[in-house]
Amino acid sequence: MAVAIGIYLAWSKGILPPAFHGFASMLALSVCPPFILSIAVGPTAEAEVMAVVTAGTIVFANGILYAGVGAGAFYVFGLLRKRR
Repeated sequence: MAVAIGIYLAWSKGILPPAFHGFASMLALSVCPPFILSIAVGPTAEAEVMAVVTAGTIVFANGILYAGVGAGAFYVFGLLRKRR
């Protein structure tokens, strides 16, 4: 989740362009797939609210994604260990 927060802060400060617009953003997208939302979020009338919603979604989705990957790896490891 710390990586997702760092990626979001870099994107919001203009250090990273939106996803698919450069090597650094493609690298960020490979580490944090929810960064794809940076393309969907455009200028809005309530920019502060949208920034909070986007940041929360990116961080929460990245946490859930890696929790699922970890749970799946634990399950497979448990199956392989039982067979031995």
